[in-house]
Amino acid sequence: MSQPSAQTGSYPFSATLRAAVVPTLVAGVIASVVLGLVRGLDGGVSALVGVAIAILFFASGLLLMDKLVRDRDPMQFMAVGMAIYFAQILVLLGVLVLARRVDSLDSRSAGIAMLVAVVVWQVAQMRAWRNARVPVYDTPADTPAQGPGVQPISPDEPATGEPT
Repeated sequence: MSQPSAQTGSYPFSATLRAAVVPTLVAGVIASVVLGLVRGLDGGVSALVGVAIAILFFASGLLLMDKLVRDRDPMQFMAVGMAIYFAQILVLLGVLVLARRVDSLDSRSAGIAMLVAVVVWQVAQMRAWRNARVPVYDTPADTPAQGPGVQPISPDEPATGEPT
């Protein structure tokens, strides 16, 4: 894996995390204030709970990917990502089941705030990945490329250039 770029200063997961948390927090607080004014104190507090759940969901995935895949084989990336996502969905299901049992939680306010947080997080994350300029392939080696079926020419053989 290549070294961290000078532009990001870190690995892509932690750079993405830093770039997505701040806008999501700002949008979440604004949504919570608006929902607090519209739906009352329970709505505002519930909206903050929804934003916290959304941020924890996304941040935990990025942090785990940063720890588990940072210097690993790229072939493991998808398998680890899917396993982390599956675990996140199970934990989120448990959190939502527990949250339904809390009478003072305004589920509509929490849902609206979660939706705002999810949209802002995704936009900020995509923007961070685009700006990070993370290479999606390894840089080519300094040796010239050989075509399929062409043997390299040894110093003892005449150069024919014919495929074998």
